[in-house]
Amino acid sequence: MNESDRIPLMFQAQLPARGKIQYAGNPKPAAKWVKQWLEGCPPIAEDTGKDVPAWKRRAINPKIKLPQFGKKVQTMEYTLTWRMVTSGGQDDGIIRPVIGAKGLPYYPGASMKGAFRRVCPLELLEKYCGSKDKPGILRFHGGYPVDMSWGDKKRLMDLVHAQEKKQIITNDVTTNANVQISLYKTTFKFGISASNYLTPEDWQEIQTIWEKALSQGIGSRVSAGYGYVKKVENGQEITIKNRDNILLSVNLRGQGLASLLLTPDKTEKIPEFRPNIFKAALRGHTLRLLAGVTDENTAQKITKQLWGGFEGKNAIVGKLGINFTPRELSFGEHRFGKDYMPTYDLKAGELDIITCACETEEEKEKLTKLAKQLIRFTLLLGGFGKSWRRVDHRKFYNQYFQHNSKAMIGCHWEFTKESVDLYILTNSPDLQNISKFLINTQKKIIEWLEYNQIKPSHPIKTWREVWHPSKVQVFAKIVKQSEAVHWFHGEYLKNKSIKQTNLTGKISQVGRIWHRMYPRYVINKDRNIIHIGGYIELLTIFPDDSPTTQDFLTFLNTDSSGFIKVFG
Repeated sequence: MNESDRIPLMFQAQLPARGKIQYAGNPKPAAKWVKQWLEGCPPIAEDTGKDVPAWKRRAINPKIKLPQFGKKVQTMEYTLTWRMVTSGGQDDGIIRPVIGAKGLPYYPGASMKGAFRRVCPLELLEKYCGSKDKPGILRFHGGYPVDMSWGDKKRLMDLVHAQEKKQIITNDVTTNANVQISLYKTTFKFGISASNYLTPEDWQEIQTIWEKALSQGIGSRVSAGYGYVKKVENGQEITIKNRDNILLSVNLRGQGLASLLLTPDKTEKIPEFRPNIFKAALRGHTLRLLAGVTDENTAQKITKQLWGGFEGKNAIVGKLGINFTPRELSFGEHRFGKDYMPTYDLKAGELDIITCACETEEEKEKLTKLAKQLIRFTLLLGGFGKSWRRVDHRKFYNQYFQHNSKAMIGCHWEFTKESVDLYILTNSPDLQNISKFLINTQKKIIEWLEYNQIKPSHPIKTWREVWHPSKVQVFAKIVKQSEAVHWFHGEYLKNKSIKQTNLTGKISQVGRIWHRMYPRYVINKDRNIIHIGGYIELLTIFPDDSPTTQDFLTFLNTDSSGFIKVFG
């Protein structure tokens, strides 16, 4: 063994075959980094189940001596609803938490003060936080985990896999899955003290301000759902929200393939429902829609302004973000042969589309209209997460799995009754409501450009998925069950097939067709919206010049297909 091998990876230079830990497809170097980190921390209690209250987990192993705040420090405990990323420096592209006393992850006091300052009322700002020449009365001591349950090495490695370029711009690009270290559903204790005596009413005011700061998320990537918290009151978990920055709350249910955590042993499959799937879908559709009305540079620039990103080395804080609260969520398995794929079943959840950097009430109003159009567009034509371009085969083609030899395909998402105002009504036999909605969606994008004093222009010619009548075609049909799903696995006409072609895609190649089953809703005589059964089956196609695609489009335009072109 070389002497350098005795040095933990976090202290080694990030060189290939030495301290480098960011290898696409190989989690072992990052897993080793995590293992070495945890070995330097206090021991983990034997029972750290998430259903065990924090106070009980701390009592399981009293020998663990975690950092403690002084007696004069006011403390408050909150639990992450999902994950938190903090910028503790980068090790060759791997983002890891800030590490404090005893090697524990730590939320810095400076970051805590910064979050507090951003939401503190102006009349209290100097008193609590000070000014250039005068300190405030509050001291922010940061936050530590309340116990060692955060140190589950199977949960620490977080996967980030951006596929925007491959799906929208060109197939001729390789996308890598990158590792970051983030904290999963960890309970933090935060500390604040004061240099002056404060009454209980003062401390209640301070807590209210701090919770307003928490409601905007802490750490990095809050626009993708990281860094939000909840507290427990009277036995009830309450997600802390700031209603002032919520543009739209959407109630959803969905089912599909669960994301998998990155583990050293690839045979071990740990599912996770990842709220960042919502931002990924909405951001992607924003870019597609902009690509239909402006040039390449402007489309990318406006998408970053809306959803965040990087311009060179400079980070852009987007105007929009998401926060998701699952209400009823469970996991299952789809088995095929000797293998299996984890699945999720979300019976109810609330997606908040938030504004992160809105400047005026007029801008907030326009952003709300844009967000509403984007979420309706997404639910009409696609879904969220893995395999979002296909319908859930368990629901619409279950016989495909009858021999237990086929992998799971697709997902299915719907609005729940609480979001009745977001339904797209489908009581028109000629489906004109859908046509009007799709045309209006493009108009909303143009309105946003014009609000930002940008004139619309011709669509981008070179991108593979551009939302413009000359670049995309949408076909729809009223059905009781899916008819088109069979065409993806066989022939649509004798000796005519789209299976495993450029149109439908294959392994490592993104297809050019989306398939969706949209539940059919109508308005009854009492002006109530009801689900009458059946679906609108939708096929969204971004054509290429291949004979296979052109033959299929010709078929869809005939009466025998039963489909109506509603856009393009």
